[in-house]
Amino acid sequence: MSKDKNEIEFNENQEEIKTEDLDFESALERLQKIVEDLEKGGLSLDKTLAEFSQGMKLLKFCHQKLDKAEKKIELMLKEDEEFTEEVPFDSEIEED
Repeated sequence: MSKDKNEIEFNENQEEIKTEDLDFESALERLQKIVEDLEKGGLSLDKTLAEFSQGMKLLKFCHQKLDKAEKKIELMLKEDEEFTEEVPFDSEIEED
């Protein structure tokens, strides 16, 4: 089965994001750009789906980085004799 010309062009122009080459700040910046592009609209369906997919990969990457950072902070606080209690992040504090 042959591919449609538009599909071939799309695949050649599609940016594949490799998260192993990214740091948190770069991934977040790229994710923000994707959100802006999707909010503006005007993208083809294929491009929209590709951008959404890349955004989801970046979101997962950012969450993993934040989780690792949180665990490192908790470990440092537990190892330091002066700080023996866990300090919650703002997102963990319940608002009254």
